[in-house]
Amino acid sequence: MSAAGPAALFKLGLGEEGSEPFTGSHAFLHEPESHGPPRIVAEPDRDQVGLLIDLSRTLPAPFHLVYVALATRGLRPTGRYQSMQPLSREELEGFLSRFRPFLERDGRHHLWIGSAEEPSTLVYDQHQLLLLYGRLEAYLPVLRAAGMDEGPVLRPEPHRHLVHQAFDAAENDLLGSRGWTWNPLEPEDEEVE
Repeated sequence: MSAAGPAALFKLGLGEEGSEPFTGSHAFLHEPESHGPPRIVAEPDRDQVGLLIDLSRTLPAPFHLVYVALATRGLRPTGRYQSMQPLSREELEGFLSRFRPFLERDGRHHLWIGSAEEPSTLVYDQHQLLLLYGRLEAYLPVLRAAGMDEGPVLRPEPHRHLVHQAFDAAENDLLGSRGWTWNPLEPEDEEVE
């Protein structure tokens, strides 16, 4: 753990070295269908997991969970870890609350939450973006209640995804917290060095 403590750790840094934290625009945009399924891309500047919990409450339970390990510092390989059993709303919120610091402050992963009842998916990616598919109109009041408006969503260049030794135990705990089915990373998954 760094001398500054885990609160000083951040997942996305500015510049080649990533020494300064990137702060999002706290805005969202509708991405046109020409890029794939219609979606909203949101860039909260704080409390990403809290917003993810609020967004998940617009979807019917149960939920599928996919943890995409783009880098690992333990014994498990990189890959896509899908929960073997769907999660209830309480289980999902407990999981997100338990691993909130790791998910928000370390850049080794993506997290996908999908409703088992309909094709709606929430993605929290390593760039601190929330990619929202499915119930787009239901997501808007949640985003606005978080103080977000439509506006630019930025991706700093150059940037660096930071993987912190302080979160190695959290990675191990997360991957040991439930039964997972492992699949290799897909070509579009951006591995972290």
